[in-house]
Amino acid sequence: MPAKANKGSLRVSGIVLASLLQAGFVWALISGLQIRASDVIRDPVNAFFPKDSAKPPQTPPPAASEQLPVEVFVPKPVFEIAEPPGETVITPLPNRPMPPQGVERGPVALMATHTIPPYPALEARLGAEGTVVLRITIGTDGAVKAAQVVRSSGYEGLDRAAVAWVLAHWRYQPALRSGTPVDSAANVAVRFNLKSNG
Repeated sequence: MPAKANKGSLRVSGIVLASLLQAGFVWALISGLQIRASDVIRDPVNAFFPKDSAKPPQTPPPAASEQLPVEVFVPKPVFEIAEPPGETVITPLPNRPMPPQGVERGPVALMATHTIPPYPALEARLGAEGTVVLRITIGTDGAVKAAQVVRSSGYEGLDRAAVAWVLAHWRYQPALRSGTPVDSAANVAVRFNLKSNG
């Protein structure tokens, strides 16, 4: 038993000794081992800007010398007057050809003739829909002379039906140049929709 009691007392004495050492260290820091800020920064302004003990002697300003007035020579300007020019000759511009007189306009659609083609039977059964863009040539009589597919609907049957219908049925007032009917070209769209074409 005495060994156990001895072991316990050693443990307590070690803890007490460690506590005393820590307390002593803290006291030493607080009481004087620390560097005081007031001792370090005594006069920071003088550290960077030392006082000049000896000022340089001031020299008196130089005596004002007497200045004589200076004569300034300004040359008189010389003007040259040009003689009046001779006779002015106006040369007329060459005659330009006049633009043609008369009415100019593009083709005008006769909307009553712009009907929607009947739906091709096969494409109607397939539920095919789309828009065909055609490049058409309009003659001097207002009839569509030619039609080419510029953008397909995606269904050959719809494209063929649009070309055939436009060639057979659509009419225009022809384009005019100088009041005279001329051939012209235009892009047109033919829309196939099962609800509206029903």
